[in-house]
Amino acid sequence: MPGTGDGLVATVAPFVRDFAAGAATTIVASVIAFAIGIVIGCVLLLLRQHGGRFFAACVIVYVSVIRGTPALIQMLIAYYVLPAVLNISIAPLPAGILALALNTAAYVSEILRGALNTLGRGQVPAGRALGMNTLQVWRYIVLPQLFYRSIPPLTSEFTMLLKASSLMSIIAVHDLATVARDATLQTNLPLQLFSLTAALYFAILFVASSASRRIERRFAKVLPHGH
Repeated sequence: MPGTGDGLVATVAPFVRDFAAGAATTIVASVIAFAIGIVIGCVLLLLRQHGGRFFAACVIVYVSVIRGTPALIQMLIAYYVLPAVLNISIAPLPAGILALALNTAAYVSEILRGALNTLGRGQVPAGRALGMNTLQVWRYIVLPQLFYRSIPPLTSEFTMLLKASSLMSIIAVHDLATVARDATLQTNLPLQLFSLTAALYFAILFVASSASRRIERRFAKVLPHGH
């Protein structure tokens, strides 16, 4: 029987490479989107804190729109609407990464802003007194402390991002969710194949969680008083 023991293994075996490729796509897309999201999130935070009222208002509106709309809609806009407006062609994977990155940036900026509120107000003036400009103060003094304090919520955000990456299947990205769906259609084993897919997602998230704990310990050594 295809749903038991050796039969299940024999049924799934032809899709091993597809699952591996799909998992790789999911991981790479998520990591790239998260990295871009962190960079944009830092820029958004800087604009909100030091960009004046206009840029601060723009950031507030951007964050509100992103947080107030479904990630699925953002994915569809990135793939269908944005290329039409800009008169460009964009492949499914870059569109998916872009949507995930822009979504993540809004949440990262809020996470870092929350951490910023726990720091003393004298950080920037003290840095300037040492001859640093605003960007140098943020790079060498503020941001390291913000990231240390934000490791747990940033890990949670990466978890949400990885889960949301399954939405890329809507725009034909050959990710883990797409492989599971296609394999299910060919084998009629939805329970087994989607259970396998869930296990793969769990394994990826477990590794990410373990990595975040190692990063937190490393930050603790560099910033022993960063609590």
